[in-house]
Amino acid sequence: MLGKRLFVFLLAALLAPEVAVPQEAGPALLLILDASGSMWGQIEGENKIVIARRVVGDLVDGLDSEAQIGVVAYGHRREGDCDDIEMVAPIGALDRAAIQSTVDGLNPKGKTPITQAVEHAFGVIAGRSAPTTVVLVSDGLETCGGDPCAAVRAAKQRGASFLLHVIGFDVAGEDVSQLECAAQAGEGLFLSAESADELAGALERAATLTPEVPAGRLAVTAVADGELQDAAVLVTDAASGDEAGNGRTYASPETNPRVIPLPDGTFDVTVEAVGIRGDATRRFQVEIADGGRVEREVDFSTGELVIGVTRNGEPSDAVFRVSLPDGGEVASGRTYTARSSNPASVRLTAGDYAVSLKSVEISGDAEHGFGVVTVAPQGRAELAHEFASGTLRVGAARGGELVDATLSVVDAASGKPVAQGRTYTSERSNPKSFMLQPGDYRVTVKEIRGAGTEISVSLEQGQTVERMVDPSGGG
Repeated sequence: MLGKRLFVFLLAALLAPEVAVPQEAGPALLLILDASGSMWGQIEGENKIVIARRVVGDLVDGLDSEAQIGVVAYGHRREGDCDDIEMVAPIGALDRAAIQSTVDGLNPKGKTPITQAVEHAFGVIAGRSAPTTVVLVSDGLETCGGDPCAAVRAAKQRGASFLLHVIGFDVAGEDVSQLECAAQAGEGLFLSAESADELAGALERAATLTPEVPAGRLAVTAVADGELQDAAVLVTDAASGDEAGNGRTYASPETNPRVIPLPDGTFDVTVEAVGIRGDATRRFQVEIADGGRVEREVDFSTGELVIGVTRNGEPSDAVFRVSLPDGGEVASGRTYTARSSNPASVRLTAGDYAVSLKSVEISGDAEHGFGVVTVAPQGRAELAHEFASGTLRVGAARGGELVDATLSVVDAASGKPVAQGRTYTSERSNPKSFMLQPGDYRVTVKEIRGAGTEISVSLEQGQTVERMVDPSGGG
């Protein structure tokens, strides 16, 4: 059972003629349900409206029999009509069968007038003295030119008693800052749901949260390079580890700082920047006391990491990897050989990083690590490395005729394989060329379906060594 609480679900359809609402003594749940045309879209082969009908039915089945609930819907009667908002189930004592029948009868057709829908809902609850939990479920953004955040703020300023949660259903990849802003202005949560299970979880969570808004506030401002920075904020209870609040700042002053209502207590806060590479996570702890307000600014300012790679004095192609000192790759790329890309440049949040290189051109373990490199805010950390190499050309021939053979090159000191290839019988591939680091090597030359032999070769930087070998044992 979801407990003896009343809730107000805003599913996705609001507005309609004014409806008289009984003056219940206890809290209520008002759902605003999106029944716009986009709800015929599918998730994992199932229409979103079908998912919503089922999930709402399951939620209602779990409510306490004494719960007070109402439903507003929008976009379910007419196409292209921003006034298509209706109170399809007035707030009243729970009637599971009636609610299920009402929701099952919604037929998505129209637009997404979120602002008018929430304004309609606030008009419905205006006469209630008990707090109301309003839950808005929408699979898209406002399409009728309104500003839902401004509407919520205005209602709060008028003294309306409600807690607004917003559930974004299948909105991944969209800029949902207007929905986040509405949730923040309504002192509630923005919850994202990308599947039927996630929608069920989000609805249950929104419905079971107490409608009384905690007095304390945590205000998190995220910045980078002197500008507001988009970041995700997660707040958990320090003692239990349970989530106490979340939100996203975006780069808008409407949601940045992100203000999260919290009761008195100690909380762990994780802030993760969106769209920035590097050490993009910040963690800290805050204490809310006597319903006070705690403000924190989290700085994700960046610097530039510049990596230049040469081989024998010329630009060289290499793969670079940038990791946090304790592990976890945060960036990677290639320098290539063009001067337009080498040195390569990467912008990272300020901090310490481990940087490594691996040559693309040289066979074997042609690698280099720079150790810990510090990138300062608005700074420029420049790294450079020179790889050394020589060229080994090995061919197979007998009696003046080219022979098809396999070639295996190993490091003479370690015995570790370095390179392999095949000569074939064409002058284009026989002898076969290998670019190697200077050193001593053993090369096994084995004729296809025939005999083999081994030779030793020493190679210096910039040197080209060529050997034609008779696989049967001739040098």
